[in-house]
Amino acid sequence: METEQERDQKHFFNLPDNWPQAVGEWRERDREVVYENAWIRVTHSPVHNPNGGEGIYGVVHFKNLAIGIIPVDSEGYTYLVGQERFPLGGKYTWEIIEGGGPLDHDPLGSAQRELQEEAGLAAQHWHLIQKMDLSNSATTEQALIYLATGLSELPATPEASEKLTIRKVPLTTAIQWVLEGSIEDSLSVAGLLRLEYLRREKSQAEALALPPAIRP
Repeated sequence: METEQERDQKHFFNLPDNWPQAVGEWRERDREVVYENAWIRVTHSPVHNPNGGEGIYGVVHFKNLAIGIIPVDSEGYTYLVGQERFPLGGKYTWEIIEGGGPLDHDPLGSAQRELQEEAGLAAQHWHLIQKMDLSNSATTEQALIYLATGLSELPATPEASEKLTIRKVPLTTAIQWVLEGSIEDSLSVAGLLRLEYLRREKSQAEALALPPAIRP
């Protein structure tokens, strides 16, 4: 008889009752949870690859969407966050506003929460400008990046574990930092370059209601 934990795991992964299972041209022979915390679940699967060879595959299943926000004010300024990143050995990075949103929650609501928590801002207008699969050879993590305009100030409420520095810079400066290699975070690089492309297209800039200060 299945335990409650086993039923929860099957629901989370949509685990089948019978093996093997087709995953595209892959054949997954079984799946075992080898590690789990509040943010990720790691599985180990014996597989047959598309060429027929036997092997193993470890996958990190993320329980949250990665959310990125690029706020732009009426004068063409944006807000970057500086912080140390533990997985990179404490490396200090400058990034767009970022956070996580539970998979079963409205991602726009998660983006609005992150903007308020980290930068102390609210926005009247929101546009989804980029979707991404992050490290898709080993993880299920997906990302959504939003442009936020029509800004107003609110009290910032960062998480207790976060020590953040907020920096207000011209959007064009942030984009230049990407091109120079000073910003390396993947969501920041992709989001800022995507916005640079959109702002140079007149019809796109008008549709996004970008402020005149950053239109070409």
